[in-house]
Amino acid sequence: MGRRAPRLRAFKSLDLPRKLDVPRVDRASGHGEARAAVVSAAGLYVVGALLTATAGLLPHVSSPAGVAAVALTAVLTAAVLLVAARRWHGGLLLAWVADLWGVVLTALLCAASGGTRSPFALTYLFAIGHAAAFQPPARLALVALASVAGFFAPLVYGHASSTFGAVAGVGMVLALLGGGVVHYALNRVRDQRRLLELLINATFQLDHSLDPADTLRLIAGTAVPGLADLCVIDLTEGQGALGSTVAACSDPAVAAAIERMRRESPLDTSGAHAVARAVERNEPSIIDDLHDAVEGKRLDHSEEYRRFVQAAGYRSAAVFPMLARGRTHGAISFLHAARRGRFRRHQLAVLEDLSGRAAMALDNARLYADRARVAGTLRRSLMPASLPVIPGVELASFFRPMGAGDEVGGDFFDVFRDVRGFWLVVGDVCGKGAEAAALTGFLRHTAMAYAREATSPARVLSQVNQAMLEQDFGDRFATALLARIEARQAGVEARIACAGHPPALLVRATGEVEQAGEGGTLLGVFRDPVIRECAVMLAEGDVLTLYTDGLPDAHAPGRTVTAAEMIHALARSSPCDSQGAIDTLVELVEPDGARDDIAILSAQVTAPPVAEDEGPSKRELLSSADLGAHVGARRV
Repeated sequence: MGRRAPRLRAFKSLDLPRKLDVPRVDRASGHGEARAAVVSAAGLYVVGALLTATAGLLPHVSSPAGVAAVALTAVLTAAVLLVAARRWHGGLLLAWVADLWGVVLTALLCAASGGTRSPFALTYLFAIGHAAAFQPPARLALVALASVAGFFAPLVYGHASSTFGAVAGVGMVLALLGGGVVHYALNRVRDQRRLLELLINATFQLDHSLDPADTLRLIAGTAVPGLADLCVIDLTEGQGALGSTVAACSDPAVAAAIERMRRESPLDTSGAHAVARAVERNEPSIIDDLHDAVEGKRLDHSEEYRRFVQAAGYRSAAVFPMLARGRTHGAISFLHAARRGRFRRHQLAVLEDLSGRAAMALDNARLYADRARVAGTLRRSLMPASLPVIPGVELASFFRPMGAGDEVGGDFFDVFRDVRGFWLVVGDVCGKGAEAAALTGFLRHTAMAYAREATSPARVLSQVNQAMLEQDFGDRFATALLARIEARQAGVEARIACAGHPPALLVRATGEVEQAGEGGTLLGVFRDPVIRECAVMLAEGDVLTLYTDGLPDAHAPGRTVTAAEMIHALARSSPCDSQGAIDTLVELVEPDGARDDIAILSAQVTAPPVAEDEGPSKRELLSSADLGAHVGARRV
């Protein structure tokens, strides 16, 4: 960040509590400290009761019965406090009442044990010290005044020596100074703890989403109401021009009005207002009085915006650039209402720190969105835009990327035709990312090229294996299942070859389910792969389904979906079409997420085959006019 005001550098390692506008009455941090205040007050009452046992040793005890009554009352008070603490009742208010009640009991004890000569006057320090440790300044002041009044009360009803006033004055001054030091030191510790807690909480909140729009709302929401009464984020777009605006406020109507004004009157980055300085020069701006004619113009160029902010009761503002990895994403403005006054030095330091964290969170979200967008574009380029329309055959597909889909995997499928039939292919490339995508594209297009000049799936996969070995794919390998479908006199023939890939599943129209294909050798590993080919005849209503290993390994290593489970599920559901077969298989891994990409391709024979000597030729049946329509395709 560029030049900064010196006061922004103070307390850089600190943070603020979740709600800075919490009254000073509640200075204790949470129920734990409030309970500690009540329990410690009970302990002081027990100690005071024990001290009264020494009253018998004093020569000026005028009322032993009064001393005993005070001791008994102290014990009963301690018991009540302990019960309240156990049941989480009272909190700091109860502890404060206990301090005042202790002052009263001390005054009675002193009256019963010698007045100005009673040593029990020292127990006033219990009340002052306890209040200094736990209570806010206003309550501490009341306890201190009550203690001073109680300490000098014996002057009203008894005779005091000439030195009593001097000793009492010095003692009370030392007691008050000591209590003030304790109060200040402990509150500083509490403040620093709250600062750290809020910073941790804000950082945790910013990590909840990697969506840029959600991240903006989280950033603004993190600041309100703990750090500011209003938070406005102005984003840069394009060549540094200001674009969209997000606002957060305790009153949603105010935030909506701010966003509307920004849309109707966009900011000009060439101006001299605070947002322009933050975006163009990376300089923060602190405006202490928005109602001042000169200071108010520094906030915004729009007169309507300034009048709205002033009418809403906002007093001060702090504007910081959102700078991350050398790029300015915009400016973030924090506004205080009049009741909270100006931003303090340590608050500004925290706001600056939070602005940097918010900018980094937004930059991460944008980078993630860009990565996901690139991955989606690349993934779509590796898949067919739509499934072709083939007379007599119904096609359906399913693809689900792993996780959020921000990384390109190696699973793919395709359908393409030749003169006499058509081909189905599914495959899986080792690894993720750009390297895997390059091999996926190579594998898909190479298989398509060789298939147009051959009729044997095993021959095509062997040629693909040889082509992979001739390229440098960094020791990556792949699996594939290739099936050629062609109409015969006796039916539709499917010739299937597997290269390290799970076999296909064939659901007969009669309800029987079987596997088609044998494992074979991985592609890209051996120069003489073992790739076997088998042929099956498909009748009308039969469904042939190809899938990648992301389906059985969806929940590995905890659980693996076996081939027997898939066969059993298909036999039980008896799918009536290709989409039904896909739905049955997907149900085996839903509703849980998958640890790998899943690709499924399914084909059903829906009409009797046309023999070569019957009707139009295959070239006519599979003409290019039949391509381009998407029938029965589904993507997730």
